[in-house]
Amino acid sequence: MYPAKPYNPDFASNSYARSYLSLFTDLNRYHNFQNININYNQYKNGYALHAIDLTPDFASNESHTSVNKIGNISIDLKFKEALSETVSLVVYAEFRNTIEIDRSRSVFIDY
Repeated sequence: MYPAKPYNPDFASNSYARSYLSLFTDLNRYHNFQNININYNQYKNGYALHAIDLTPDFASNESHTSVNKIGNISIDLKFKEALSETVSLVVYAEFRNTIEIDRSRSVFIDY
């Protein structure tokens, strides 16, 4: 399970700093001072996003690639109270695929 300790923001008590900080760290914006244009209050009021780097070495922004693995992803959400209206979950995923051409001009694809 990733993260090992699930995110558990409590917006009513303003306890969501870990979730907000993880957005910067998982987008690789924390140490290179790049802004994401969502401030702490906006995050609470409708802009709560979660970025999760699922690469084996947690280096999705690096120039190297990792060996592709096959697997399943599931998302479990729990809410403190029942929702009064419908919410939407949007998932944006990027996959690096490889096309290989060997010296005999045979083409191999991994998708």
